[in-house]
Amino acid sequence: MLEKIFYSERIMMTIIVLNALLIFVGGFWPGNQQFQIIDACFTIIFLIEAIVKIRHDGWKGYWQKGWNRFDFIILLMALPSIADPFIPETMATNSLFVLRSLRLFKSFRMLRGVPHIEELLKGVKLAFNASFLVIVAFIILLFVFAILSTSIFGKAAPEFFGNPGISIYSIFRLFTVEGWYEIPDAISENGSTALGIFARVYFSLLLFFGGIIGMSLINSIFVDAMSSDNNDEVLKKLKKLDEKIDKLSEKKTDDGDGHPHKNVEKD
Repeated sequence: MLEKIFYSERIMMTIIVLNALLIFVGGFWPGNQQFQIIDACFTIIFLIEAIVKIRHDGWKGYWQKGWNRFDFIILLMALPSIADPFIPETMATNSLFVLRSLRLFKSFRMLRGVPHIEELLKGVKLAFNASFLVIVAFIILLFVFAILSTSIFGKAAPEFFGNPGISIYSIFRLFTVEGWYEIPDAISENGSTALGIFARVYFSLLLFFGGIIGMSLINSIFVDAMSSDNNDEVLKKLKKLDEKIDKLSEKKTDDGDGHPHKNVEKD
């Protein structure tokens, strides 16, 4: 009976949707113990589901399936929410609030109900593999110019380039073309005129080659890789269709040569 319930995709998706709605509604009444108890019951249901499937398929068979791995990781992240109803608010700490918020990850299980999610995830994986080298090159470019910018503009704009960590964030912000002009303007106000002119030229070129050209290149490779996966499926189907047509043509030719039609003469 338990196996029929937990292996039914329709029943489990209904439970997942109800749990997600509960988390959403419970957000309007944070700390409500009734919501916490019901949410803990949902977590226990997902725990029982994992136990039943592991007993039925074995740990190796259970872990081989991608969705099972995804569900198990989400379950581990949500397990601390079971203790919510038993911990008074007076004993709550920031760490406990963080653990409680992990139950929100259970709503990610709704991804299982997205139509054609398997094909979509496969396309995303292929896109990441195709653009991996470009992404690595982009990270190296970001790292190098962050260190270079720290050494050049660290004193003039410490809020942007005070250390390599802050500098990496500032360069990445520049690559996203979001408020990039604020950086050279701040350097011009705090530094000399020559440094201000150099900063405007420097960051304009960096924006063009890193933000516009670089990000566009990554996006184009990523999108092309995802679309090429769909094109491969279409080509496979066309190839199978051509093979069927060729077989039908050969069969028709053989029937015509091997079994000629007899002419019947009418008296």
